[in-house]
Amino acid sequence: MIADDAQGSPQTVILSGTGMAVVPALSLSPPVPSFPATTQGASSPPQTLTAFNAGNAPLHVSSISLSGSNASQFSASNNCTAPLAPAASCSISLVFSPTASGQSAANLVIADDAPGSPQTISLGATANPAFSVAAASGSSTTASISAGQSAQYQLQLTPATDFTGTIGLTCSGAPLGAVCQVPANVSLANGAAATFTVTVTTSGPAFMPPLTPLRVPPILKQPLFVPLALAPFLSLLVFFAKKYSLFERAAPRNRQAFCMALSVGVFCATFGLTGCGGGSAAITPPPPPLVTPSGSSTITISFSATSSSGQPLQLQPVQLTLIVK
Repeated sequence: MIADDAQGSPQTVILSGTGMAVVPALSLSPPVPSFPATTQGASSPPQTLTAFNAGNAPLHVSSISLSGSNASQFSASNNCTAPLAPAASCSISLVFSPTASGQSAANLVIADDAPGSPQTISLGATANPAFSVAAASGSSTTASISAGQSAQYQLQLTPATDFTGTIGLTCSGAPLGAVCQVPANVSLANGAAATFTVTVTTSGPAFMPPLTPLRVPPILKQPLFVPLALAPFLSLLVFFAKKYSLFERAAPRNRQAFCMALSVGVFCATFGLTGCGGGSAAITPPPPPLVTPSGSSTITISFSATSSSGQPLQLQPVQLTLIVK
């Protein structure tokens, strides 16, 4: 309002304006990073986000971190340590290093003193398998054999373009009486395929050892053994029959000696006939050999490997079918 001596005093002028708070503001460019498809065990090129202070007060970034179920598949680094003046910027570098194939998702979390803190940016990326597994040319993932035979499977590993490493192999699921064998490891490099053999050996008639015959004491095989063993006993009986009257008239000491000699003869004859005192005891035959039962079994081949940074990869096993007739 202006008071003066002019006509119409005081004059009034209407004023208007907008008040702005003195606050920082975070802006990212691009708003969401885009990762190329990356081979399992390798790393993507770094994806850079630029963080701007779009406010009118200094911006203080307190932390930048990753969260979510697949956060370990990503890594982040930044140079946003000093306060950002209005219109100033810093950089955040993101790398996708998958240890599992398929889709991965995580969140980039930025904590600061701007309104809406912490800011959360969704990350998504796709990982290709480190290698593929298939039956080699002319082979199959199914084998049908008889108990006692061996089944062989020829498998081929074909690495992805960016994968180089050593693949560990283990085999499980062999049926009763069967053994599964695989190489300890297979090396993959320069995109070249590698072939290995899985062998499952079953138990059956072809591998049954001969039964161990019962051992008979050699002396029992002699035709004269029985008469010789009984000779002392028979002689004493004849002597006793002829000399019965003498035995009755003999002194007690002589009769005791005669009875002891007769007892010894009977004892030796009895144990000689049973194989004791020089023969060998009969051996119990071994139990019958184990035979792999007929039916279908699933043989599982598991793989193990590590990424270039030493992290274990999550690899899918392959399953083979074994049919025992």
